[in-house]
Amino acid sequence: MRIARSVLVTSCLFAASCGGGPATPTAEAPVQVSAPPPTAVPTPEPAPSSDAPKPPDVPASGEADDATSKAEANSEDADATRTVTYLVVPGGGLKVSVAGVKFTVSAVAVKIASGWGVKVSVVASASDGKPHSLASSKAGPLAFAGTVQRKGQSDPEHFGDERSGDGEVAIFGDDPTKFNRTWPVKGTRVLGAGDSLDLQVALWGLGVEKDARRPVKQFCHVRMEVDKGLPRAIVEPPKSATGK
Repeated sequence: MRIARSVLVTSCLFAASCGGGPATPTAEAPVQVSAPPPTAVPTPEPAPSSDAPKPPDVPASGEADDATSKAEANSEDADATRTVTYLVVPGGGLKVSVAGVKFTVSAVAVKIASGWGVKVSVVASASDGKPHSLASSKAGPLAFAGTVQRKGQSDPEHFGDERSGDGEVAIFGDDPTKFNRTWPVKGTRVLGAGDSLDLQVALWGLGVEKDARRPVKQFCHVRMEVDKGLPRAIVEPPKSATGK
C-alpha cells in the first residue's frame, strides 16, 4: 500500500522569547513521501485561551492581530476552532490550508557572502472565494525563530523575531499572492561548513479582514545542513503535526 504523509496541526506564530532570550524551537523529523499525497482530513485547531500564558512569539496585547468585538460581530469568531491541513509535495515543498486560504511553501539554499542562507517562498490564494488579510511586519508576513548548530560547538545558537511594523498583504480570490523572506535574521551569522539550521516559520496574522486576523503558529519547518556542494533546504510540517 502506497502511503504519503498527510499531517494536520494547531497553527503557531513566532517571535523573540520573553524574559531574556529567543524562543527555543524543538527539533523536527523529516516526513518521507513515497507516493502522491491523498487529500488530508482536517483536524480541529484549539481556539486561543485567554487563561494560558502567551508564548514569546505571539504579538503583544493591543496589536492589530488581536481579534476585536468588531471582528467577532462581522467576521470569524476569535474563539472559533480553525483547522490547518498539511500536504507534503513529492519532490519538495509543502501545501498548507487554513482559514479559507491555501499556501504553497518552498525553500532553497542561497549563497550569502562566504556562507549560506535560506530563502523561503510562499504562494497564497483563497480557496473560499473571499478576500483575506495577512499581517505584515517590515520583513513581510513570515516570522522566523529557531536554532543554529555550529560545527565544533556543543550548544546551539537561538534566534527569534521581534515584530516591527504593522503592514498588510491582501489575498484576492484565486489570484496568486507571492511573498518571500531570506534567513539569516539580524544578529545571526550565515551557515558555514558543518553548520545546520532548524528554522521555525509562522505567519504574523491571517483573517478575512484586518481586525479578524489571528496568528498562524507553526506554519512550517525548514531545516538545512551545510556539507560539501550545494546545501538542500527541506520544507516540512512542524513537529506537532508529525507527532515525532
